[in-house]
Amino acid sequence: MQQQSMQMMKSPPGSISTEEVQKLLDENKSLILAILENQNIGKSTECALYQAQLQNNLMFLAAIADAQPTAPTVPSQNPLQSVVQQEHYMQQAEAATPLQQPNPKFPFQLNNTPLSV
Repeated sequence: MQQQSMQMMKSPPGSISTEEVQKLLDENKSLILAILENQNIGKSTECALYQAQLQNNLMFLAAIADAQPTAPTVPSQNPLQSVVQQEHYMQQAEAATPLQQPNPKFPFQLNNTPLSV
């Protein structure tokens, strides 16, 4: 497990495949579970080794993420235009909602007529 991740880490961050990234993520999950197990039984030496490997994997994954091109950002709107659009949408929503007439009787009010069974 550790040899595979070490081989992947020697390759440049931009040339790693999605499958290799997933393998690293799966390995990280296994490392975290092993760290927890070893903490519970008091094996601090093994725990430290797994933590070091996990740290290496995380640093490599961070380098891959940093090497990715950033997505283009949406240009910000004029604040006034945004307010006008919000008012327009609110007016449309109000027009689509039917107006309800208030009911003079409460739904839990009883009539004076006896119930027939």
